[in-house]
Amino acid sequence: MDYLTIKKLFQDRDKSVRLFCLKSLLRHNVENIEEFILEGLRDGRPEVVIAAMKASRKCLNQEISGMILTYLDSPNSILKSEALYALQGRSSQAIKTAICDFLKLEEDPALVATGVKVLGSFKAPELVPLFKAFLNYADERVRANAVESLGDIDVPEIVEILKVLVSDRNNRVRANAIKALWNKGIRFGLNTLSEELRSPNTRKRASVAYILGEIQEDRSLELLVGLLSDISPTVRNRAVLSLGKIGSSRVIPQLIDAFFNEDELNIRETIVLTTVKINKDLTISQLSERFLREENSRLRSILIKCLGKAENPCTLPLLSKALRDSDGRVRANAVESIGQLRDPQLSELLIPMLNDSHNRVRSNAATALWKLGGTGAIVTLKQMIRSSHKQMRSSAAWALGEIGALQFGDVLQDLTGDSDPDVRRCALKALAKLSKIT
Repeated sequence: MDYLTIKKLFQDRDKSVRLFCLKSLLRHNVENIEEFILEGLRDGRPEVVIAAMKASRKCLNQEISGMILTYLDSPNSILKSEALYALQGRSSQAIKTAICDFLKLEEDPALVATGVKVLGSFKAPELVPLFKAFLNYADERVRANAVESLGDIDVPEIVEILKVLVSDRNNRVRANAIKALWNKGIRFGLNTLSEELRSPNTRKRASVAYILGEIQEDRSLELLVGLLSDISPTVRNRAVLSLGKIGSSRVIPQLIDAFFNEDELNIRETIVLTTVKINKDLTISQLSERFLREENSRLRSILIKCLGKAENPCTLPLLSKALRDSDGRVRANAVESIGQLRDPQLSELLIPMLNDSHNRVRSNAATALWKLGGTGAIVTLKQMIRSSHKQMRSSAAWALGEIGALQFGDVLQDLTGDSDPDVRRCALKALAKLSKIT
């Protein structure tokens, strides 16, 4: 998408067209974007203005900054929040003053917290008195952001303030204080972390998991690995994220063990994404070994589905093995995950799966091949629609909805009269997806 194309499209005042153009400015690194942002800020429709604010983060034009400042007076809280974020990094005195004035009048704690965070990004010593004042604010989000902001400023008095806050009643305030002191080279308050890990308070344990990933202290790995079996999903997920931040390959075996012992799908996905990021070769090697000896087909299918979320070519060897698994769910997830790699050259792996005996494998293969640019999969879907097995017809209807091609509307309409209620339901859901496209 080039400048001239966007300029022509932007003349259309249709909201969806303008949103597309403003998002394209970021996606395609278009030059000379100021005129589009200014026009977007003048548009008046909140969705367009917000898109313009997001795009504005790529340029520091003073006129744009001035227009963004006007939205701090908007009655729309979302516009005010987006305006604050758009001003982050624009550290002129006028902007600092405007945000300070905004904070004096704003009553919404969430917006005050955002304003304090944005002011903190300027790291300005003259703002220390303001941040100190916010340490007494009723809302804990505001106080925590004030602590974080103070920690980023290099003024001697701040150290003593932070030391006091290490004993604060709020877990986020304590965590931010310990982190700020650590960043200043001061090991203070660390002796409390082990004690807080034994607390029945989930938030306390989650905060410790967070701070261990930030400070990366000598015992961080050991303590975080212990939290992988915590009773709280919040704590376990935070522990995984912190281990990812530390990035040590030493913990990959423990993370993989945690994957197979975990019940929460979102945490399993986080574990796979984290281990691939830390060391993709070691991760795939160890997961392949576990996959081949895992007798529980449900766990094998979950693993393959989670690998798809990584969208990383390093997963292909294991996904290819999964295409030959004895369980249809595993093969179906393997097909879906290979499709998520978005590589047309992988079509050759998927074409044979169109003849699989399992309905989900066939429909996933047809969907993936269509999205990779192949149209031959439609023959398979037509065969499935004519099948005497309701599962085949239902899966074909689902696939046509995923494909989202309007030319299949009539086929789906016919399926809404199918003799089986499950097929009719799938066809109606697919038609609903098509209606959103139109």
